[in-house]
Formats: sequence, structure tokens, C-alpha cells
Amino acid sequence: MITISNNTLTISLHTPDSVNGYYRGTRFDHAGVFESIICHGCNYCEPWFESYSPLMHDAVCGPAEEFSPIGLEGTKAGDPFLKIGVGILERLDNEPYDRFRLHRILDEGERLTETGNNYVRFTHRIASEIGYGYDYVKEIAITSDCGFTIRHSLRNTGRKTLEGDVYNHNFFTLGLLQTSPSRTIDFPFHPEGDWRAEYSEVGFTVSGIRFSRVLQKGESVFTGNLHQSGRGLTGSPNAFILSEEQTGRRVQMHCKIPMTKTVFWSNHRIACIEPYIDFKIKPGESLDFDIDYSLR
Repeated sequence: MITISNNTLTISLHTPDSVNGYYRGTRFDHAGVFESIICHGCNYCEPWFESYSPLMHDAVCGPAEEFSPIGLEGTKAGDPFLKIGVGILERLDNEPYDRFRLHRILDEGERLTETGNNYVRFTHRIASEIGYGYDYVKEIAITSDCGFTIRHSLRNTGRKTLEGDVYNHNFFTLGLLQTSPSRTIDFPFHPEGDWRAEYSEVGFTVSGIRFSRVLQKGESVFTGNLHQSGRGLTGSPNAFILSEEQTGRRVQMHCKIPMTKTVFWSNHRIACIEPYIDFKIKPGESLDFDIDYSLR
């Protein structure tokens, strides 16, 4: 466990460890798995799941990032493919890729961790025989009394192009209250999208998402293509504000790279905004981006 702090903000993070690590699944990036984000005495990312296993696909808290699989085309059961932040994985069978299934890690690469008073820097290197390689640096740094930034630098060191998408699941709990009309989500644009069902308990407003009642255990809501009204799935501003009116707690997020879409998912414990960024990194090129968070 690594802890960084200032006078008002304390962030604790798990270190990647394929043997004893807190999270050893094959869905999310193993670097920068949050244990807690405590600001003014409130923990903004507590465990929201009912049960825990280090191999569960979603047993993570706080900002959790997932890269899409790379190199699956033309492969069959037993063949290798790449999952950035995890390593070289083995294809389970000839069925379509399922992020919720556990895959065998064939090559976890090389990992380094560097710490300072107000930052943690994780480096992950892959150099594989299938032509994919990268140097990936992910840094979590406290940038203000109640703010932190996740900095990313992904350099393609292989002979094949890295192409796919990455998103952040934003598992913020804001004190772990039950999801209700006091949980609000706002965007710097008029959102629209297609709900998975005809929900009566949630809907879009001119500036965000609102709940009309308390969500009960076992209930969930979902939309997979939230975007700026009239714009389509390209170039929507990559920002949101998640608030809990009962406590006055708030998380504000901003990234300079526009999102291609946002997925929104909520159950009775948590409401997650998941902005997606597309990338295409040719050999020798890099992708660099920051995600800034401000807490209240």
C-alpha cells in the first residue's frame, strides 16, 4: 500500500502484484488501483460491491481504467492478445471477447513503482513476440488541497499499431449513501442517449442525469451511448460533476481530450460515469493525456 497526502487530501493506492496484489483480475489496469480517497474526513471511494476476490472483474474502487483488447482479430482459442495495463493474455475460446471473464496472463511484463510525498508513478513495459510493445507511465499526483490528477503516457515500442479505446469507470461513492434523487450528475452539455430499458426512476435533463426515487438493492440502470445532443458519438466535452446533496460532497472531472461516448451505470450503491477515449498509436508514437479531479 502506498499513501500520499497533503493537509486535506489523503490517497491510498495498491501496488501491482501478480501474486499478492489486491486486484489481480484481467479487466482493469493493475496500476493505480485505489484503496481510499479521503478529503475533509469523507472517503470518496469505499468498497461498493457485496463480495470481494482479487480475481473478480470489478472488485476495484475509485477511478478504475480499462483498455480494450488489442490483437484479437484472426486469433483462435489459446492464442495471445494484448490488454494494456494487464499484459499478454491467452484467448479462452472462439467466443467473442468478454471483459467479465478471467483470462490467463501469459506475460505480465515489467513493472516499476516510484513514490514521492505527493505522487506515485507506475511504469509498465511490455515487449512481446507477437509484435506489441509499450512503455506505459501512469502517475497519480495531488495537485491542490482537494485535487488530484491521473497522468498517462503510453509510448508504442513495438512493430504493430496500438489501436482501441480506454475509459475510466469512476467508482466514486461519496460516503456510500444509497443512490437516490440527492445523487446528481451534470455535464457541460445537453446529454442524450439510449437507455437499456424504459426506466421510470432515472432520466436525462438539459444538463445531466437525475433520479426520481431511491434505487433498491438488485436494481440498476444503464445507457451505453451518452453524448452531447445533436453531435453524435464524436467530440463531446470530457467532463462531469457528480454530487451528493445529502452531504454536500462533489467530484468534478475534466480531461482535455474529447470523449467519443460515455457509458452510465448505476445500482443502489454507486453511480458511474465512464467516458471513452479512442486511440491509434503507431510504432514510435505516444498518447499523453491527463484526467483532473477536484473534490468538495
